[in-house]
Amino acid sequence: MSIENRINLEIDDTKKTAINTNLSGLKTELSPILIALPANQKKALPKIGEHYMDFVERAVEGADKNPMLVPPYINLEEVKVDMEAWKLLHSIERDLERLVSLLDDTATLSGSEAYSSMLSFYNFLKQAAKDGVPNAKPLYDNLKQYFPGTGNKSNTQNTEEE
Repeated sequence: MSIENRINLEIDDTKKTAINTNLSGLKTELSPILIALPANQKKALPKIGEHYMDFVERAVEGADKNPMLVPPYINLEEVKVDMEAWKLLHSIERDLERLVSLLDDTATLSGSEAYSSMLSFYNFLKQAAKDGVPNAKPLYDNLKQYFPGTGNKSNTQNTEEE
């Protein structure tokens, strides 16, 4: 029986360096303009989505055409700056969410394949240790620590006595 290998991803040092450089550049550019909000403040803020941005744009257009209707406590130029910032940041956020989702899927598959293969090796090694295959028992004993409480009762008692 062969374990299906759906991914075989090797990332060379040049690619790793390029990725880290680009991530560092993104952090450098975004960090000075980003704000961290406490959870309670963030929860209390009215939220906007693309549908409501359409409302904001139409309201700004209406306010531009009818400045006499704009209350003096609203700075329309600041609203326009905030609106453009939201559009840019939301676009970046969507791109990053897609990228993070792909990163998560790829990392999940890579890790799953490595874990599944070595779990099969571990189970094979467990039987080899029981059968007295040379060098199997020390390696099995070294690896079984990752699975506490999964052995039989005599193994559990021996582990507790040690």
